[in-house]
Amino acid sequence: MEKMDAVILGASGLVGQRFCQMLSNHPYFNITGLYGGSASDGKRLSDVLKLPEYCISQSELLSERIDHLDIGKVRRLDPDIVFSALPNDLAKDAELELASHSIPVFTNASANRMREDVPLVVPEVNSECLDIVTGKDGYIVANGNCSSIGLALSLKPLVKFGVRDVNVTTFQAASGAGYPGIPSMDIMDNIVPYIQDEEEKIVKEIPKMFGSLEAGKVKNSDITVNPTCVRVPVRDSHLEVVRVTVDRDVTPEEISDAYMNFRSVPQEMQLPSAPVKPVILRNEENRPQPYLDSMAGSPDRARGMAATVGRVQISGRIIRYVTLSHNTIRGAAGGSVLNAELMFKKGMV
Repeated sequence: MEKMDAVILGASGLVGQRFCQMLSNHPYFNITGLYGGSASDGKRLSDVLKLPEYCISQSELLSERIDHLDIGKVRRLDPDIVFSALPNDLAKDAELELASHSIPVFTNASANRMREDVPLVVPEVNSECLDIVTGKDGYIVANGNCSSIGLALSLKPLVKFGVRDVNVTTFQAASGAGYPGIPSMDIMDNIVPYIQDEEEKIVKEIPKMFGSLEAGKVKNSDITVNPTCVRVPVRDSHLEVVRVTVDRDVTPEEISDAYMNFRSVPQEMQLPSAPVKPVILRNEENRPQPYLDSMAGSPDRARGMAATVGRVQISGRIIRYVTLSHNTIRGAAGGSVLNAELMFKKGMV
């Protein structure tokens, strides 16, 4: 299949640079433009890079210059596809304008996530919701909040037991606040027990992700989520301590089998960024850890795309576990890229 021309909006930020990483030498997409704010206008990607250079396998991309964001210019360029890492104050109108001009937008921004006409997709969880945009030339497809995505991946294998109530405490990496993020004196040797709007996003997004598609719209599930979100002095990956109530008593063997055997549409279709195992179960008492498990997933293009689950404890209808996922790869740019790969492979884009 012929590659599609893609542009990245917000290319100078952390998530934008993860888009550059995930799309380097991609078999489906060819990067034809990078756009960012005034501070990065005219600079090469290498000048503003916050990731190690080896992350960008397409070496010529490092010398690509970043253009000042001008949605009119992007629209006239008429790319086949747009990946958006824009801040919310810019994303809402910019993404809607591009979609109204028949350009598909795959976004990490939260500004349009909860719109009825925008599918909020984690491909292993609810790929059928992409049908919302079937037959449209321009549209927005959103991935979820970084913590919601990791939580959703860990919950999906448990759905067959009837997930009802979810209590979760998230320990979120500093990179989730962007760059330069939290002042060093606020986060060094410290934990901040509040992240603005984070808990509200999880409460809203999980029921939509696990909802059912009815008459072209998502009917939210009745799963209730009670989150507490804190910021911790870790560079990458969010760790979440989860307590789930299900419909019936379960055994350790049932839960282990559910995680070990879990595969979904991206794995069946062998998408480039799909990890062979979307959820990796660890039996060690001290796993998962950000230092050891941030980049979980194989093959190489899928590193950082798997969620890791450990410390599983069961008491009747209560399942307790710890899950960890990379917040700027699987929880951001990688999630959007996987959505686009799925639609490309299905001929929907």
